[in-house]
Amino acid sequence: MRNVFFALIFLISTNLNAQILNPFYQSVVNEVQYDTVLTHLQHFEALGTKSLSSQALRNTATWLCSEFSNLGYSSVVRDTFTYNANTLYNIVVTKTGTVNPNKYLILCGHYDTSNGPGANDNGSGVSIILEIARLIQSIPTERSVKFIIFSAEEAGLVGSDHYVSHTVVSENMDILLVLNIDEVGGIGGQANNTVTCEYDNSSPSSNNATSHLYTDTLSNLTALYSDLLTQQANAYGSDYMSFEDNGEIITGYFESNESSYVHSSADLLSHLDTSYVVDLARAATGATLYFAKAYSTMVGLQENSTSKFQLYPNPVFDQLHITSTTSDVSYFRLYDGHGRMLLQTAFCTSVDIPFTDFPPALYYYTLDCASEASHLSGKLLKQ
Repeated sequence: MRNVFFALIFLISTNLNAQILNPFYQSVVNEVQYDTVLTHLQHFEALGTKSLSSQALRNTATWLCSEFSNLGYSSVVRDTFTYNANTLYNIVVTKTGTVNPNKYLILCGHYDTSNGPGANDNGSGVSIILEIARLIQSIPTERSVKFIIFSAEEAGLVGSDHYVSHTVVSENMDILLVLNIDEVGGIGGQANNTVTCEYDNSSPSSNNATSHLYTDTLSNLTALYSDLLTQQANAYGSDYMSFEDNGEIITGYFESNESSYVHSSADLLSHLDTSYVVDLARAATGATLYFAKAYSTMVGLQENSTSKFQLYPNPVFDQLHITSTTSDVSYFRLYDGHGRMLLQTAFCTSVDIPFTDFPPALYYYTLDCASEASHLSGKLLKQ
């Protein structure tokens, strides 16, 4: 059993630590908008102090539901629970995966605040989650993504505890990873160039080693898709811990310059660094695309726009799917960056090609059917 355990950790490590910059992901990251993030921060602050019994908290829940719906999400759910005679809502939004719809990446933060409007804690995290939701709404992902914005975090993780016990456990959810974003605004007027990536170091310890590997991956992705430096520290005191207690794999972002204004009336937009929030939105967008296995519906550099072939997903992860509208034999050829042919496959109508043994890299391909003079060629990225 010991040898099996270490073999499993080796396989996970090999898979997670082989990140290369994905041009498609970078193109999405480049669409992160400063003005959109700023507008969300301003609106969050203007809603006021979001204590458990406040109208401000209820108004924020309504605003969040409206924002997700306006982005085009049809599955926007108020997960309702009661605490201290208050009816409260976790906002749960699901983007369904195309290949593994029952495998979930959970991207989460909280929207209740303590003693102030909470521009940093946690308007910063909420604004980033909304921006990621905007950017990936129309992008296919092999895995499902749940955007969850919890209530009653400041009361002791009450909202996330409710969700885990009443949904995760009861539905036996298959969760790949929980990525928590909480208090990532930095300090206005300071050099906020580092973010803390958080790993599990708590009991139960069975999920700790894998959490460390995912956190290493999060650090690598942050470096690829933003200008931020990273450091690592223990996860504690936020909504991912409710999942950790259930044995789920967790990681998260937290500001490295820790603000002294949180949990006070001075937790205002003027006291955080908006550019830092935007840069972290870029990092988190790249990480979300990677963990959810997002892919482009474009097939690459197509030389013949009338080609009868389709090839997907690109980037490819485990398996490449090719279809053809021709009935004759077609040929798929794969080349490395030096032009050496690595693979040739003949097929009719469709074929699935395993890609697990190919290392992450940029490859080139051709698809040909001589009888109908149909041709397609392009670039293929293996992640």
